[in-house]
Amino acid sequence: MLRSVWMALGLGLGLLVLAPGGAGADTYLVTSCHDPSGAPNAAAGWVAVATSGGVTGNGCTTANGGLTASLPDANPSGNATANWRFNAPAGTRIVRVSARRVTFGLAGPTVEQNDIAYVMATNSQTLETCAPAATGSSCIAELTAPIDKQGLDGTFVEMRVLCTNAGRTCTRPLAVAASHLWVGLMDPAAPAVTNPRVVDDGDQSGKLRVSYDAADVGGGLYRTIVKVDGKVAQALPLGTAPCADVNPGDDDPYQFNVPVPCQAAITGAQAAVDVRSLPPGPHGIELAVEDAAGNATSVFGPVEFPKLNANIGPGGNANSGSSAAITQAEALSGRLRMWFVKAPDRGRSYTSRYGTRVVTRGVLRTRSGKGIQGARIDVYHIRNGQRRLLKTGLKSRAGGKLTLILPINVDTRTIEYDYRALRPGPVTSRQRLRLQVLRNGRLFHRT
Repeated sequence: MLRSVWMALGLGLGLLVLAPGGAGADTYLVTSCHDPSGAPNAAAGWVAVATSGGVTGNGCTTANGGLTASLPDANPSGNATANWRFNAPAGTRIVRVSARRVTFGLAGPTVEQNDIAYVMATNSQTLETCAPAATGSSCIAELTAPIDKQGLDGTFVEMRVLCTNAGRTCTRPLAVAASHLWVGLMDPAAPAVTNPRVVDDGDQSGKLRVSYDAADVGGGLYRTIVKVDGKVAQALPLGTAPCADVNPGDDDPYQFNVPVPCQAAITGAQAAVDVRSLPPGPHGIELAVEDAAGNATSVFGPVEFPKLNANIGPGGNANSGSSAAITQAEALSGRLRMWFVKAPDRGRSYTSRYGTRVVTRGVLRTRSGKGIQGARIDVYHIRNGQRRLLKTGLKSRAGGKLTLILPINVDTRTIEYDYRALRPGPVTSRQRLRLQVLRNGRLFHRT
């Protein structure tokens, strides 16, 4: 009889592919006994139970195979049962069940009483049942059409055949076989995030890198989501199979082949955003962690990245106190000019005696002459062929004005001032000053 059931499953339904549509909010799908492409896989999550006279079989790892529950004898013994059960993992509820399934034995000879039965049910409701009898039964043919039940609320679902004739044998054998089993699991709890921290603000590397710890009850921690300007730009996996979409060809990424596909906790997860991967200009960047059901918890942001290197709003004109807003285009047009205060005609080269205070000043303006306020300037000192960043906190004041006082014990060197309109980003304006220091009438270099 079981061979007939396998043939019905493989031949009668061989051209039908049952693949439920996208899961609802807070829901993920678990596929067992053949994935959406039809490839065999294990019956993950389904557990067999049978009493004396009942038989279960698992052929899910073979082509056209499935889970079977049967009473194979010609006269099953009273109270004999065979069933397969799927239990919802902790933190989830069963909200959907879909399957390809066929029965064998329901359409047999007329019987006087309904002493055999097939049932598929959750703990809270019956999804389908068939108990054939001579009168009073609408169950007169084998069940072959796919089943897809939605809007459920259960802690388990089971597929069962049984002999209800207590103490006596039943009238005939009975079997059911199912493949392409899908269970929709509601997982309402979003991940909990702790210890979010910026590992690299990206100012020098060009990569904003964030680390965090997280935990989840239900399907587990699935992905880090990177949003750029409010839209998902990247979905970075937090694990490997089975924490991966088993049907990447459709628009539902929340499909797995085990009931709890992803890890419950993670420490030190990292995500990075590379400024070189973004279109030019500042963007709103946000990082979130997502569980297997699509519940997301913010990890960091939204923040501006890269950031416009100027005050957005009142900036002031280089020659007046009027207010002016600095746009991105104006910031990109900014040009830096620096000079030695004591050099003739604001020169860029100057010779000083050792131990004498040296002051440099400058201005950062747009192409139209507007002063850029609040811009950060990187200052590099080049001496003996070595270039070293010595100051990152120099900022332009109202009107774009800048002042840098050098240490009194400074020696001969070149001083480089770099303005980046976007941080992180390339240098958009650079100025170099050449300082010579004399000590006892001779050019002074430290070794």
